[in-house]
Amino acid sequence: MPVDRIVRGLKRFQKKVFPKHRELFHKLALQQRPTALFITCADSRIDPCLLTQTKPGELFLCRVIGNIVPRYPESIGGVSATIEYAVGVLGVADVIVCGHTDCGVMKGVLNPEALKPLANVSAWLGHAEAAREAVAGQRANLSESEFLLALTERNVVEQLKNLHTHPAVVARLIKGDLKLHAWVYHIAKGTVTKYSSRREKFLRIRSVKPQKTKVRGVRRSGSNDLSRS
Repeated sequence: MPVDRIVRGLKRFQKKVFPKHRELFHKLALQQRPTALFITCADSRIDPCLLTQTKPGELFLCRVIGNIVPRYPESIGGVSATIEYAVGVLGVADVIVCGHTDCGVMKGVLNPEALKPLANVSAWLGHAEAAREAVAGQRANLSESEFLLALTERNVVEQLKNLHTHPAVVARLIKGDLKLHAWVYHIAKGTVTKYSSRREKFLRIRSVKPQKTKVRGVRRSGSNDLSRS
């Protein structure tokens, strides 16, 4: 049964992974200092820490279908509280809204009739209506897959706009110590594109040179093997 696999994974974590990174977990038991708030879809194919190769404690996560950020104060709830805590209390330096290809929620935005029996899901999709309206004029010129991607991209941009309605975010933007990012993860390719406001389009994020630190006179590139333990 599926839960048995999960339990076996838990035991493997306790036996092999935890002892290897015991010092890290002991530090995390006392405090957290994440550098970024990562807002993404609850889709089971998305693993933010695997995708970004970050360790526990580095990302503050918000998982919600459609990576939707309701406008403030129209829908105060878990997403709003997460944003307020991450930005206002934890003081993250970056907020990333990350959509993904083949998103079931975006398919639902295009075919709302199919989701009518799901009252809560249908109501939630209302927060993506602005994205649907923004790309409606492109439908005749794009294939089905191209249009779905266009909607996915636009939805991320619209959710980034919604972030600007949250008081905690506005305060930090005025202060100048918070940056917002719009990403789309392309599952089949393993690539990520980022929205460029200057060029008004999504561009592939290229590899960046890893940071190097001096350890006893030897320069070493930082690495993260936690997710591969």
